[in-house]
Amino acid sequence: MPRGEPPRLTTMFPRVTAILVVQHGGDHLRRTLEALQAQRRTPDALVIVLTEADAGAREIIEGAGATHIVEHSQHLSFGEAVRAGERVIGEPSTDADALWLLSEDSAPEPEALAKLLATLETAKSVGIAGPKLMHWDAPDRIAVFGRSITRLGRSVPLVADELDQGQHDGLSDVLGLDPAAILVRHTVWRALDGFDPGLPSADDALDFSIRARLAGHRVAVVPDARVAFAGVGVAGLPVARRPRTVRRRERAARAAELHRRLVYAPAFAVPLHWLTLLPLALLRSIRLLLVKTPGAIPGELTAAIRTMFSGMRVARARRTLKSGRTSGWAVVSPLRMQHDEMRRRAQLAAEARRARARGRKHELQFLTTGGGWVLLTSAVASVALFSWLIGANGIGGGALLPLSSGVGELWRNASYGWRDLATGLVGAPDPFAGLLAVIGSLTFWAPSFGLVLLWIVALPAAAIGAWFAASRLTERGAVRAAAALIWAISPTFLTALGDGRPGAVIAHVLLGWLAFAVFGAATSWAAAAAASLLFAAVVAAAPSLAPALLIAWLVGLAVSGRAAARLAGLPIPAVVLAAPLVFEQFARGTPLAVLADPGTPVVSAVPSAWQLALGFPSAPPAAWNELVGAVASVDPRLVVAALLAPLALAALAAVLAPG
Repeated sequence: MPRGEPPRLTTMFPRVTAILVVQHGGDHLRRTLEALQAQRRTPDALVIVLTEADAGAREIIEGAGATHIVEHSQHLSFGEAVRAGERVIGEPSTDADALWLLSEDSAPEPEALAKLLATLETAKSVGIAGPKLMHWDAPDRIAVFGRSITRLGRSVPLVADELDQGQHDGLSDVLGLDPAAILVRHTVWRALDGFDPGLPSADDALDFSIRARLAGHRVAVVPDARVAFAGVGVAGLPVARRPRTVRRRERAARAAELHRRLVYAPAFAVPLHWLTLLPLALLRSIRLLLVKTPGAIPGELTAAIRTMFSGMRVARARRTLKSGRTSGWAVVSPLRMQHDEMRRRAQLAAEARRARARGRKHELQFLTTGGGWVLLTSAVASVALFSWLIGANGIGGGALLPLSSGVGELWRNASYGWRDLATGLVGAPDPFAGLLAVIGSLTFWAPSFGLVLLWIVALPAAAIGAWFAASRLTERGAVRAAAALIWAISPTFLTALGDGRPGAVIAHVLLGWLAFAVFGAATSWAAAAAASLLFAAVVAAAPSLAPALLIAWLVGLAVSGRAAARLAGLPIPAVVLAAPLVFEQFARGTPLAVLADPGTPVVSAVPSAWQLALGFPSAPPAAWNELVGAVASVDPRLVVAALLAPLALAALAAVLAPG
């Protein structure tokens, strides 16, 4: 033995079997194997489980001195891999025998196993002991240390990503642990049947710890046992910050939370929880959109659907929980994360976000993320569609009528006074008349020319408005461009342009800009003021949207925190403009007339249910019949079905295919 090196303890009692799960190999595996060989108290047996490992990983483990090597060609979760390795070592001889669960990216310091084992030996009630997991490349920073759940069942780390200054070394009993490098009594592992197969990646060790608590065992952390942890996804979820990895991590964490909710709930409450999974996912998706994290919405819905249709996993997990449980949930309650602590963490996180955002401007990156191409494409499309309007002084047809010949008359129509309706009356103005007055004033020399300009610029204005709204939600240029183009060619918009409905056209153009301003209102009073004016303009152009906009405003107030002060006045200009007309309509006994489309009434065919589902506000003309009839004598429905079949197959594959 080299001089100066502490003596190694090779006692055979209690017996410790290290189970090392390998997937990728490489430098992580080399460092972990070297750390195992450097342990002051070496494991009595080493079982290496290879899952989808390549030749390089096999070459690395050749000299590791493994007692057993278990190889699987297919991918196994960490819990399944440990279960496969545990099968080859036989029955535990005493209650003191232990399993050390390691992944290829968990390199323990020389004293780690000795410290963990000492906890099990000195405290017979401890069934599981966990180390302090440190950052792989920063040994002075804690990656994660202990885990708990909130009152609603969400998993939260007790300590995460902190500089280690010994401030948490007094921590002992915890509710749960992360799976990497935990030491568990072999008899406890057998009695609890290992990790729940319904939790393949997230909360596997947390659930196992909770079941151990309910079975009468303590779960403890050992601050002096330190393990370098890379978090590549072998044990637990990957910790990389790439957007795709973050979305995958959030989806898995949410699915694990919903699975545990069904497993832990009383039997009578399980059907109720199951029925509320999808409605709650829809409500949470709305909230995610309002807080500008739309990338998490697919994961939220996927987690709910997969949990609802997870087969017998929930029933199997409930049977396992019931078979090992000897205590009530009262033993878990004191170790849950308290509401005051969660509120304190939320405040600290909000302060950190504000500190990062202070002095920093929102970068739109208009040209570098495709905004210029969206503008060019939509402008070319607008010219191609409405080139015949260039040089015209006015436009008519459908709901379009020439505007008043003078600006003064336009503004008189927008104020209280005489109305040329039926036999004539004195009444309140329609707020839409104010919009027409603004449009006509832009081309004061020929007010009707303002509508011509509106029709020419509507397509690019709608596209760019949607692009700016998408820029508040994502930095990916492809997503921004797709949102802009889809919004610009939506059936409702094109139908409004074709039917000559100025109110619907104005509302569609302004909705994207309204969303952009509302998202910016969280940090800017100027954006809040602009949003209130756009809100009023949209309601004036399409009063039927007012109920939906008010509901969205109320939801936004509920989830915006301190920004609610800026959003509180959003509907005030719309209320002020519409109040005289609303009062007048209620006095006449026609309150629903307030929601009627402004302008000249236009008759349109009533669409069928499937046409409404496709976004058509009215029954479209039989264009497919004319097109197909001119080419061949084939049922047009067959042609449309054949053209839509690839889209349907792609949508089905997106739901069913993994990833």
